[in-house]
Amino acid sequence: MVDRVDRERLASLALELVEVPSPTGDTAEVARLYGRRLAESGLEVELLDEAFSATPIVVGRLRGGKPGPTVVLNGHLDTVPIPHEPPRLEGDVLVGRGAADMKGALASAAEAARVLAASDRSFPGEVVIVAIGLHEAPTGRGEDLSYLLGETGFTADLAIVCELGGHAFPVAHMGQATVELTISRPGMATHELQTPPGTPHPLFAAGRVIEALAALRAELAATEHEWVGAETIFLGEVHGGDFYNRHPTSCRIVGTRRWAPGRPFDDIEAELRALLAPLAEETGCEIELDCRLVRDAYRIDPEHELALALRHAYRDVTGDELPLVGLKVVADGAIFHQAGIPTVYHGPVGSGAHADVESITVSELERAAKVYLRTLEWLWT
Repeated sequence: MVDRVDRERLASLALELVEVPSPTGDTAEVARLYGRRLAESGLEVELLDEAFSATPIVVGRLRGGKPGPTVVLNGHLDTVPIPHEPPRLEGDVLVGRGAADMKGALASAAEAARVLAASDRSFPGEVVIVAIGLHEAPTGRGEDLSYLLGETGFTADLAIVCELGGHAFPVAHMGQATVELTISRPGMATHELQTPPGTPHPLFAAGRVIEALAALRAELAATEHEWVGAETIFLGEVHGGDFYNRHPTSCRIVGTRRWAPGRPFDDIEAELRALLAPLAEETGCEIELDCRLVRDAYRIDPEHELALALRHAYRDVTGDELPLVGLKVVADGAIFHQAGIPTVYHGPVGSGAHADVESITVSELERAAKVYLRTLEWLWT
């Protein structure tokens, strides 16, 4: 079936999707457009907007002619809220916000489904496209996908998340949480010379916290985990005080914590609280921790039937083997994984995701659509 992929149709849909602005949390317009295009291709489409009216979940089903597995092709329609020059096609290259991350991949999934819909539909089971709009952190943390898998009765047997991978096979990736610390003392800000001796100082307390986190960082760096390497604690922001000679009342520290598969998020949060508690007592400041899960860790056996189907499909389409890799970056396969649905990552490879200029080639979109089709064919054999 891969020879039925229509390159021009694929490029046209990808451009059409990219032309609709869709920052995280505001994806209703592009979701309705994507749903219409799936319906025009012959899929049964639902837009689930009861829980997330500004970011409807698009669910497009294509049922086969006999019983079999339900296989999901998943992606996100939201983009980072970073301005970009107008979308355009320049020969083989699609340029625009969301081209690589990841409206182009959803166009590839739609084209694969269109090819299947135009066939005799003798395949077993069903193929379901799921497109969400709350992916990009910190505004989105996959709340809509978690809702779909946990509260609506939606079920599936296997899933392909249509990003990451590309020309490698991610066996595992880390979990990630955002870490925000607020270090504070009672009272108001006062002149340094009019502040009673012994008054807790949030900035000096922040220094002690940073020292402790630096020690944790070094401790984590000493242990390499299979596939994903060393766990990390990272600080990206420190904010405190409002004038050079005023004794401040608070300081804020923001960063990330990433961990290896096999460790639950609750353990990560408990570890941080245990680290901070004695520092609060030592400095006299209150240290409030806001540790929020972005995505949990993920892993799949590279010999799982879905993994083998994808690896065979990639070889069939490209003539090459997919090398096995681990990643520190997180994505939505972790949510399917937590729901007990075996999941692999595979998407077209673009450039400039989250950068000033984002692009992807139509050739890559075409390749991805063909790999999705061949993966399904391998699963059905």
